[in-house]
Amino acid sequence: MKRFFRRLTASLRQDDLFERVVFVLTGLLFGGLGVALLAFLSTDASASRMAKVFLWPLAVLLTSAGGLMAARCALPAQSRLARCLDSNLPDAGWLEENVFLIVVIYLPAILLTLLMRRLGIRGQRMAESAQ
Repeated sequence: MKRFFRRLTASLRQDDLFERVVFVLTGLLFGGLGVALLAFLSTDASASRMAKVFLWPLAVLLTSAGGLMAARCALPAQSRLARCLDSNLPDAGWLEENVFLIVVIYLPAILLTLLMRRLGIRGQRMAESAQ
């Protein structure tokens, strides 16, 4: 089992394809939540004015953060925006607290990355110093 996880980790660290897939999934999740919140606020007349004042900026922030994260998959690996987003990538450090993050983002990202590698899609090579 240890050998399997070592091979899987080595396969995911070949290039930045895994990071690109993680950013697309995270962007879709955050952007989708923001769009759903915007749709709810624009159609629901029963929401109080105070709730709308606090939830509109949150919805706009989620939508714009989702757009930035999803755009990371098309950016060159050494661009400023890509480096900024890479430094703020959430990690799966504390497993008990990040089960949601692992199940919703990282597990599908691993499966999609392996599927894309199987189809012949590769990411950009990462610098040796970054690994």
